[in-house]
Amino acid sequence: MEKTTALPVFDTTAPYNIKREYYKTGFECFQKKFILKRNWIMLVLFFILFVSFVASAVANPSNKTAYFLMMICLAGMFVLWYNPRKQKRMVLDAVRELEFEQFTACNDGKVLRIQICQTDDEEERIPESRVVMATAYVQEFDEFYLVCDEKKMFYILPKSALASPAAELPEETSAESGKDSEA
Repeated sequence: MEKTTALPVFDTTAPYNIKREYYKTGFECFQKKFILKRNWIMLVLFFILFVSFVASAVANPSNKTAYFLMMICLAGMFVLWYNPRKQKRMVLDAVRELEFEQFTACNDGKVLRIQICQTDDEEERIPESRVVMATAYVQEFDEFYLVCDEKKMFYILPKSALASPAAELPEETSAESGKDSEA
């Protein structure tokens, strides 16, 4: 894997939201890094094949197979051009539902854990996402970190979330104050 930015080690963050613009920028970067390179190579290959089939059709106009294969190449080039745009639109539409969700995260240097904050009355528990930092690709932006779990998934971690750690739990605070009053 290429050289990446080091994600700082931090304890559990306070609940945070992720802005839609962060998802948009992060997904564009994820696409450039992992998806578009392959698409450009495939586009060039389809174009070369297309040109060879055009030459074949010009040389022998009765060759119907060349015309059919030209159409296949054009369809393949269109799909390779259109699909990344469609994926981006679908991801951003799905993100609209997550825009107001609250997340928490923690990083011990080995594993980044991200969890959706859930209330106690929710029946279905959503498991936390875990990213092994040794194999992750991390890119730093002005306002957030992009963390890619190999080529499978990407996560957005706002820098503002790292600046605000989670508040101490009430039990911990009352237990500490009890120790101070005994002394």
